[in-house]
Amino acid sequence: MMSRDELRGPLGVSLAALACIVIIGLWLLAPLLGAVTRIGGGAAVETDRHEGLIALHDESHATDLDRVLGRSFFFDPPAPPRPKPPEPTGACCVLEECTVMRRDGCRDRGGQFQGADSTCDAGTCEPREAPKPVEVPKVDPRPKRYGGPDIIAIYGTDVLFRSRDGLMIVPVGRTMNEIQVVAVNAPSSAELMWKDGGPFTVPLIDQPDEPFADSGLEGVIELPTTSPTRTVDEDRPGRMATP
Repeated sequence: MMSRDELRGPLGVSLAALACIVIIGLWLLAPLLGAVTRIGGGAAVETDRHEGLIALHDESHATDLDRVLGRSFFFDPPAPPRPKPPEPTGACCVLEECTVMRRDGCRDRGGQFQGADSTCDAGTCEPREAPKPVEVPKVDPRPKRYGGPDIIAIYGTDVLFRSRDGLMIVPVGRTMNEIQVVAVNAPSSAELMWKDGGPFTVPLIDQPDEPFADSGLEGVIELPTTSPTRTVDEDRPGRMATP
């Protein structure tokens, strides 16, 4: 028999620790033993509750199937694919040989399919000349009417124009600002080329065809048919600025 002094020593501490371990182990094993007892021979599940759980499971399973199969509001299945239309049959030209066959088979042979329900007639596969290209008439970009600056005076062989920069003087045979003076018919008009178009007869003043028809001087006074000319000075200025 152990004395009181031995219990107070290391032996007593060891026994106390062992007792604590046993108590904690039983406390942890109690739930596990209870679960084993219920599995092995616990109380039976109530029949109504069991059937309710089964019905709830079946309902949930049916809902999942409906969602997958497309019978639910939350899932809209795509429309089934349309059946492929039947492949047309017609004449097929391989070089100059004509055969009635299906379209895809004709293309596989490198032929030209002549259309659905076409037949092999005389001349179906004869080579045809390519249509000639239609010639587009060329449009002349040159102006049909004179649209340049107005003539304000004709002096000898010089024609004076009113431009944005002032006065522009162009002698006969000279070109300036796309205006070429071809000839002058002083004092009424001048023959001009403008932007490669023309020649245009540009009037300076309106002159009647028969100026003395109503004056009683017809046949008495004869107007000159030509205007005096002079040599063009190449060194003179071509413009005269307005004051």
